Amino acid sequence: MVQHKYDVVIVGARAAGASLAILLGGQDKNVLLIDKATFPSDTLSTHHLSHTQYLKALGVLERVEGNGLRRLERMRTYIGDSFIEGPKSEYSLAPRRNHLDSILVEKACEYTNVTLNENTKLKSVIVEKGKVKGVQIQTEQDDSQNVLADLVIGADGVHSKVAKLVEAESYKEQDPIRPVFYGYYEGIEPLPEPTTEIFLNEGRIGFLFPMEPNMDCLGLEIHPEEFYEFSKNPKEAFEHVYQKHYGMKRRMQNAKLIGKVVGTPGVPNFLKQPYGNGWALIGDAAYCKDPSTGLGVNDAFAQSFLLAEALNNMDKGEDWKQEMEAFHTKRDEKMLPAYRLTLEYIRRLQPYSSEHLALFNALCANPIALSKLAPHLPNMLKEVSHNIPELYGSIKVEAEALGKT
Repeated sequence: MVQHKYDVVIVGARAAGASLAILLGGQDKNVLLIDKATFPSDTLSTHHLSHTQYLKALGVLERVEGNGLRRLERMRTYIGDSFIEGPKSEYSLAPRRNHLDSILVEKACEYTNVTLNENTKLKSVIVEKGKVKGVQIQTEQDDSQNVLADLVIGADGVHSKVAKLVEAESYKEQDPIRPVFYGYYEGIEPLPEPTTEIFLNEGRIGFLFPMEPNMDCLGLEIHPEEFYEFSKNPKEAFEHVYQKHYGMKRRMQNAKLIGKVVGTPGVPNFLKQPYGNGWALIGDAAYCKDPSTGLGVNDAFAQSFLLAEALNNMDKGEDWKQEMEAFHTKRDEKMLPAYRLTLEYIRRLQPYSSEHLALFNALCANPIALSKLAPHLPNMLKEVSHNIPELYGSIKVEAEALGKT
């Protein structure tokens, strides 16, 4: 049996794994990056990158934008037939995953000390005296290989095999709450400026992410009881519901679905112990939540940077356990506010009553009422979100950033 030795083996070469490989490649670590897929290839994932500074730090921002992606500098939220729109402090991008992941993999492979094995499956982890010492893999040629490593990192997604094999403990778990469907459409009538659009209608969440010119990603989070009917004819059910959103029946008149509408009955919500003796977890393998807030890829990047920082500190002589405990603490401090916000948002979203919709429509159509209301909105938000202060905190941070632009 062939045997190799690396500093780090990363299982999973998409956003989390490939970004970490880039960072560790820059630290001169000898890295093996494996994935069961080949690249370019798609994965069941929507994609709204609201923290483009990660792409810049990874050295791939220009490449990601290079195929003409529109910069999304505004956000519009619809409630029934009315909407509120505003600028964002930072522009977002919506690259398709086959495009984004391939660029990340290509960047990682520019380092001669990073080796990519595509079409390669993880069979098991090698454990000696309670410590993970490497992995057993099955290659494209159907060869079985033992690969030894100082550290094995699971970046292999929500159903991570690495996490199962090392028996990583989960906490703050919540079963899937809402099914999600999405598809790519050409020919949607655009708004005057590229804008992220969110539709809150009949207790569902719709989203529209402009991609390249004339291409958009449309998605729906639906009620759990609707999943079976949607699954029978996803395109018909999806378009029927989507065209109920304000203005979308007209805007979709000349639209054409590219590929299929795809979906899942829901995404599990959890955090996992992200490290142990000889192993670590990042990305959805370590932390996963409902996609309604569109933060999954951003969170994957954030975890990669945190882990890379910890490993770099160890190279400078810092203690392994101390650094990994700090990595765990920093990860939870960074991720838990958005985790709580997401679950609060998705659990409490219900259809608005006809009375509430009528009042909201009347308010949006009355500038005098809005002028009276606007100065009081911060205190009102504080009051209604007292049980989840992260909501007001996130608005305050964004407002401060907007004030500096």
